[in-house]
Amino acid sequence: MDLESLRSFYHVARERSFSRAARTLHVSQPAVSVRIKSLEQELQERLFDRARKGVALTEAGTVLFASAEKIFSDVEEARARLRELKETGAGRVRLGCSDTVSLYLLPEPLKRFRRKFPAAEVIIRNDHTAGILDLLLRGELDFGIVSRPPSIDHRLEARELLKEPFVAVCRKDDPLLRRGQATLSALDGRPMVALERGTVTRDAIDRALRAAGAKPKVVLETGNVEVQKLYASMGFGCAVLPLSAVTDADRRRLAVLPIRDAGLERAIVAVVPRDRYVPRAAQALLDTVASRGQPE
Repeated sequence: MDLESLRSFYHVARERSFSRAARTLHVSQPAVSVRIKSLEQELQERLFDRARKGVALTEAGTVLFASAEKIFSDVEEARARLRELKETGAGRVRLGCSDTVSLYLLPEPLKRFRRKFPAAEVIIRNDHTAGILDLLLRGELDFGIVSRPPSIDHRLEARELLKEPFVAVCRKDDPLLRRGQATLSALDGRPMVALERGTVTRDAIDRALRAAGAKPKVVLETGNVEVQKLYASMGFGCAVLPLSAVTDADRRRLAVLPIRDAGLERAIVAVVPRDRYVPRAAQALLDTVASRGQPE
């Protein structure tokens, strides 16, 4: 049952006239007749009794009209809701990212997004890169923001948002401060507060340390950057962190040293499904994140 035939039936039933229905639909009367005949043949039911004064619904036509009325009411409601969605920015965004991204990179773009789309619902799932990519493949997220992994499934597309260096943070009385800036080799044998194993960021740091011939003594591992900073400030050891994770408040209580070693940086990427529609509100937030730091 095609929608155009059902629409023709609906208007003939409302107007009780083929000619008036044709004018409403902006088609010829024979075209309406052909659609009704096709519908009657498909359903194997006569839908109208034709008389000199017009047409009347048969019993079968009355049953179909009740359903058609509901269908076109639902269509109009859907159109109204879509118009409202476009005008108000309502909708739902399902975003996956790490704690670091949600704490340090996302707040300002999200604030800008909320000013433009105050009715939008934003759901943030915090997880490691591998978990976020899995959620994307399962259709549970609209997009993710992660540290670029070594490889990515062909069903996903990664779009680079920014690159950032790493810094070493430690207590302000740490001997490392005498150097003015840190090198990875200077961390050899030193106590270290490290990010937990298995993350893209920890793997990148470990590779760089091995390349520099440095083997720090890991005294504490955690999945939370704020915990790293806390224990570094207590003198447990140095921590190697992405620059965006260091706030002005951190600089007042911690020593923050650039790392001279070339190539120690991480790329932050937005990951979207290649063959799945990204909802309007989600695309708007993604665009806002991508324009991070640019004037509105």
